Amino acid sequence: MARNGVIILWISVLILLVWTWPLAAEEFELEPIVVTATKSEKKLENVPAVVTVIGQDEIETIPARTAGDLLADLPGVYAFEPQGVGLVTPQSVSMRGIGFPGNTLILLDGQRINTPFTDYAYLTTIPVRAIQRVEVVRGPFSSLYGSSAGGGVINFITKDGGGETSIEPWGQAGNFGRTDYGADLGISWKNFSLGLFYDHKNVDNYFLYDDKGLDDTNVDYEHDRVHAKLTGQLGQATDFSLSGGFISGETGFGIGENLNQNEHQDITHPYVNFQADSSLNDSLNLRAQLDWLRSEHEFFGETLKNITQPHFGPPQLDYTTSINDTDSDRYRADVSGNYFFNEQNILTLGTEVIYTTAEKAIRDADTGELIDVQGRPGKQTDEDDTLLSLYGQYDWLFLEDFELVLGGRFDDYESYGSEFSPKATLRWEYMNGGQIKLSAGKGFKAPNLNQLYSSPWSISPFIVYQGNPDLEAETLWSYELSVEQRALEERLFCRITPYYTDAEDFITSVRRPDPLNPSGQIMQPENVDEVEIMGLDVELSYELLQPLSLFANYNYNETRDENTDEILDGYPRNSAALGARFRHVFHGDFRVYGSYSARYRDEYTSTSWGNPPVTETVGDYWFHTASLGLVFRDMIRLDADVYNIFDRRAKTDIDRYLPEFNYQVGLSFRYTF
Repeated sequence: MARNGVIILWISVLILLVWTWPLAAEEFELEPIVVTATKSEKKLENVPAVVTVIGQDEIETIPARTAGDLLADLPGVYAFEPQGVGLVTPQSVSMRGIGFPGNTLILLDGQRINTPFTDYAYLTTIPVRAIQRVEVVRGPFSSLYGSSAGGGVINFITKDGGGETSIEPWGQAGNFGRTDYGADLGISWKNFSLGLFYDHKNVDNYFLYDDKGLDDTNVDYEHDRVHAKLTGQLGQATDFSLSGGFISGETGFGIGENLNQNEHQDITHPYVNFQADSSLNDSLNLRAQLDWLRSEHEFFGETLKNITQPHFGPPQLDYTTSINDTDSDRYRADVSGNYFFNEQNILTLGTEVIYTTAEKAIRDADTGELIDVQGRPGKQTDEDDTLLSLYGQYDWLFLEDFELVLGGRFDDYESYGSEFSPKATLRWEYMNGGQIKLSAGKGFKAPNLNQLYSSPWSISPFIVYQGNPDLEAETLWSYELSVEQRALEERLFCRITPYYTDAEDFITSVRRPDPLNPSGQIMQPENVDEVEIMGLDVELSYELLQPLSLFANYNYNETRDENTDEILDGYPRNSAALGARFRHVFHGDFRVYGSYSARYRDEYTSTSWGNPPVTETVGDYWFHTASLGLVFRDMIRLDADVYNIFDRRAKTDIDRYLPEFNYQVGLSFRYTF
């Protein structure tokens, strides 16, 4: 009851503030155009899929340390970032009850940023200040995007320089040693626009709870990051964009238990992405995309080389300082065309080619030589893979109120074989502002190079991980029914989406006795899980006044192992978010904005890595965030963000708590030439 009272109080204060201000005219905004869901431009209200667009106005009000924070209020979407802004493994995104790493495709300006070797998507690499909007598409989209799109697609679309030349230096500071500074540069010249974004960050790990006696040494994080995007026109019929950047970061992991070494991970992540869109005539539109991404991970720690079993006494352990070194590259080309027979019939055809290469080795930190791993000779992974794909989609509008979309994609992998992924969607606009969408389709995730070919490495003492070249793809069939309704002069929006997914051959790491070490275990990925997922998303938003909107979202989900009928670890049955966002202009020169969110996660199970493993019930917590900002003449901006307002110490894992109460304040000055 106390929590509900606090929420009501916050919302009441926001309403009172807005009600007492003189109403101001809002800037006219064009209706959002969505590309991700169909690979053709469509108005948001006409997209034949369950799509949420987080626009620039909304991004401004959401407190966000990382790009994952922008997703936190969406039903059934959860970004797992176990050390906050730190670039740690694994990071993943759960959507529609599918939290297996790599089953949600993450795009940056249409470029895959799931890393080539492991398929993990590090949302912390994306600069929040550069994001123009986010398109979140739920459900299986392997029919257009192939592997990793079984749970859905999230496309972060970044800014160019806008329509004028400007520079905006900025800085942020907060608790846990947080300092963050940088500059945004916009250049506009003729038909070209360039946006350039640089930031440097320092912060300690705000999951510390050091008053509980936990080690807080060497758990800080630092990075330098650059992102740029150039857009323009080549002639009168061709638009292009060139984006890219890099991040170089270091994450501390504490002090090693055996050799007292400062364990840390260095990451370098450069990428380049070129796109061109050309309208050859009124009927034919062509798109082409070329991109490259490289991921370099170096973990400096300690490796258990050998285990000696004496006749009497405990085993003798031989540790050495080591570097777990992983390098991977992805080269990709995607060419597609949209042919408009007329306004009611659109045919999309495309082809995609991806070449991936990766190297992995465990080396001595002093000599650089390969080292043994728990009795296994040192080995270097050096593998590559080639993917050839063809996809097509037919979009048919008929009887004025109906739309049928049929599509499919064929993917052929050199590493393991081929997959065909069909999908069908029917959309019915049954009244003004009301739609029903029914879809069924197949999704899949190809086994990545890490799962197939990883050389042995020490995941923990007495547990060795290595790849399994006999893996098959994870596959799933998903079905959903979505009912959307707008009312009250379109100020009220409601969407209810029940869904069901039947999945097979999910890849799970299985542990067995280590034949080389009787007291240890060998861990390998295997196709063992058959999973049934059913759930319901409910979304509700209401524009109370022009500057103030309220929202409430809810997700019910059951992700079950069909063999045991048990709900899998990490999946709460109930989760929800509710809150308010506001933006208001007053006295002509000032704009104020802010938000308040309360997010709930029901209890769920979590299992430890130990031997034997221990399962514990965690969760059942509320997480509260708030933000407030003030802008003067679009030049000076002052803002503040607060996380875990009530410092709730609920567990989110068997040995991990919610981040401690933390905050950041920022100041920027924008000068326009």
